[in-house]
Amino acid sequence: MSNIIELRYRGSAADDAQIQFYDVAQSLIGFERVISLTTHLLINGTIKTQSPSTQGFQVLAQISEEGSWKQAVAVSLGTAILSSGVASSDSSFGWLMKSAVSYVIAESLGFEPNFEEVLGSQIREHRNRVDSDFVLPDNLTEERFDAVIEKCESGILSIHRPIAFSRTANIADINFNISGENEQLDYYFDINTYDYVKKTITSEDFSDYHGIVSSYNVNTYKGRFYIPELERTVSFELGNDMKNNDFIAKITDSLARNALSRIPISQRNSDISFRALRNESINNRLKSLLVIQEITS
Repeated sequence: MSNIIELRYRGSAADDAQIQFYDVAQSLIGFERVISLTTHLLINGTIKTQSPSTQGFQVLAQISEEGSWKQAVAVSLGTAILSSGVASSDSSFGWLMKSAVSYVIAESLGFEPNFEEVLGSQIREHRNRVDSDFVLPDNLTEERFDAVIEKCESGILSIHRPIAFSRTANIADINFNISGENEQLDYYFDINTYDYVKKTITSEDFSDYHGIVSSYNVNTYKGRFYIPELERTVSFELGNDMKNNDFIAKITDSLARNALSRIPISQRNSDISFRALRNESINNRLKSLLVIQEITS
């Protein structure tokens, strides 16, 4: 059996099986992004920024159902497509994938699920199995999923487009069919969840950070910073006082050392330190940093 995830829109024009074309096109791109980036982490233990670079599984669109506005996709292990349309499916993978996608969506929408209850315990149970078709990576921590949630934020916003822009739908919900068993996600997308995802709160107090620059754009003064204690990279932007040649040189030096090093970034010593204001979601999830001061030894 296939592992099916279905996105359905309800209310307004969607009840008449119509929806604004551009908005729904963008929403399906966002839907695919959330599924692919989450599943890639689950299978490979790494975080991707673009869906086309994900590996080890297939996400295949199913035929749309006449008389409604919903889109189903089949997610399966492997890269070979069989005559039935999908690769062979491991049901344990399906339930893990369902839990991972559910966790990422629920956390993104602000419902604060418990990682251990929703996903952590399932990961441990799977590792104790001897009959599964695939082995989970060792680094599937809550911090790693926080990083995926950050990457999926644009996709989550895109799923809201028919609701928030053209208003050709009022609600979107997610349904899973794993090896023939149906289960609906407890949370749904509406104008309130859209406002939540869009909202960012900047802290009043600064925090100190030590780590390694993993990317930097000289035109936008933005980049990503690997923070060892978080076990992930975080987006940053230089404040106006930090857009000086001396500090930018330290940023680019850290980036160059990172590019040339053959040691994994998680095993290297921090080489740059700064103070920053935290940009957070309403439930205190770190979204990005605004760098305001260099820390010197």
